[in-house]
Amino acid sequence: MTSNVANPRLEGKGEDALRPLVVSGTFAVLHPAQGAVGVVIAGAWGYEDLCARRSMRLLADQLAAAGYPALRFDWPGTGDAAGSAADVEGLARYEAALDAACTAVRQLPGVEEIVLIGLGLGATLALKAVADGRQAPAALALLAPVVKGRTYLRELQARAAMIGEITGAAPACASGEMLSIGGLGLGERLAEEIRALDVSGLAGLADLPPAFVLHRSGKATEEAFGKAASAGHTGERHVFAGYDELMSDPTASVCPQADFDRLVGWLVRILPPRTVGVSLASVGGTALRLAGGAHETPLAFGPQGNLVGIWCEPAERLPGARPVVFLNSGATPRAGWARGATEAARALAGRGIASLRIDLADIGDSRPQAGGPPIVHYHPCQLADLAAALDVVEAHGFGAGAVVTGTCSGAYLALNGAVADARARKVVAVNLQRFLWDPRDDVAEVLRFGHTSAVDYGRKMLSAEKWKRILSGQTNAVALARSLLRRGFRRAERDFAPWLFGLAPFSRLYASVHANLATLRDRGTDVTLVYSDGDPGLAQLPAFFGKDLRRRVSYPNLAMIEFGDADHNLTQRAARAELVDLLAAAAVAEDAAARQAAE
Repeated sequence: MTSNVANPRLEGKGEDALRPLVVSGTFAVLHPAQGAVGVVIAGAWGYEDLCARRSMRLLADQLAAAGYPALRFDWPGTGDAAGSAADVEGLARYEAALDAACTAVRQLPGVEEIVLIGLGLGATLALKAVADGRQAPAALALLAPVVKGRTYLRELQARAAMIGEITGAAPACASGEMLSIGGLGLGERLAEEIRALDVSGLAGLADLPPAFVLHRSGKATEEAFGKAASAGHTGERHVFAGYDELMSDPTASVCPQADFDRLVGWLVRILPPRTVGVSLASVGGTALRLAGGAHETPLAFGPQGNLVGIWCEPAERLPGARPVVFLNSGATPRAGWARGATEAARALAGRGIASLRIDLADIGDSRPQAGGPPIVHYHPCQLADLAAALDVVEAHGFGAGAVVTGTCSGAYLALNGAVADARARKVVAVNLQRFLWDPRDDVAEVLRFGHTSAVDYGRKMLSAEKWKRILSGQTNAVALARSLLRRGFRRAERDFAPWLFGLAPFSRLYASVHANLATLRDRGTDVTLVYSDGDPGLAQLPAFFGKDLRRRVSYPNLAMIEFGDADHNLTQRAARAELVDLLAAAAVAEDAAARQAAE
């Protein structure tokens, strides 16, 4: 069964609304503008794309505001593109995706010429498209291009090891992979072709179109390449000042706005936008066909048309099964850490279960709410985003509600969103860190230090390497100490919360949490709390349910499951597969309300 509902709340609003679409088997999003010069943005690969996704959306919006329609897309086997990383056996697939994106922009009404902008590996592939004669853009911008593939792979391996240390999940390669970084695999054959890349001495650099190059600080090879590529009288070369903060991690990533201002300013000077007055309102809406007959449709939805998501429709719906709504974890884009949400959605489709995975406002591809906060995580504004997602579910013919799931901050929204909106019929909350947000806490600080226990920090403080990082200023020792002291005080406050009768801040929070849990119990909403073995979020359970968790008996709708050998993000494939089984069971099982009615 497939629903083709024309619901105005599922469509973008206005000529400048985002247009999610499918281009040659991969997801893309168009940032419309009435200009004759279109821009194709070739993003970075893998983990770097997770970090930079929001920033590249901001860059595309900035370009569109200046009069350049801009298109971004996923590389094959990544993000929301069809297939898996194992399907990509060489750079030819990436080159074909880039060429298809260029064709799509050239075919936009009124577009007469294009500009290529690339980041990381995407910059090198954009350069290669020009050098090979496949594309002839009017201008070229290369942001931190991969000059030598061998060096790039070494850096990826080093970063993979660092991420493994931070998350507690050592890089584990599947069969046929050369490396795995944050659970994202790079195939051996593709890696070999990347290793062979070397544009440092590329012939014809002087014949490039006007080029803008941002190279990383302290990288002599990149600087030399930048000088050669931007040698023309309209070319420019600068240090990519915001690169390190951009690539810190998906949640802590900082948009390099000064670098983007410099890029857009350069483009406006050398290739001023020309308004053509052609509407792009009808662009978009293509479906992506998946193996087994399922298909996915990209959506712009919400009252402001600012949210972007993917509706995954099975070839045949399993009767009685509710759909699953996937929410962001931190600022990780909707495909999920290790591409977990995309893979889970498609696995569920194979079982006849529909799903919707979304980017909440100001995360990934979704624009911020009007007047929204600078940090959206744990903010009440996200309740409106979940309500808009449940509108999508309802419009696709599911009046009985949905299963809502998320990890960490996504788990927080799933749980509290179910309290606010009864259409969230079941909740699967993975590694929930807070039942309710304590307004005394600083969101930015918690996002930075919240997933490591005091014991772990104590162990790390015995490490000479960690002391070097503190003394060099790479770790903020004052902020860390403040966070640990606050945790100690709050722990004592939590221990006495049941007996303080609202006289202390945490005791009032305690009462609110139990009121919310009672609401879900009385409504018959099933809640499953899933925790990785040893996850810091486990520490909150005795605070609310007692040291022996005896107060859990008041909530028969509440279940707890612990995953062994899994990190906070469920990087491990076995843990992600276990979650899919749990979500499938939740989607088809009778809920607490039905059981209560039967009794």
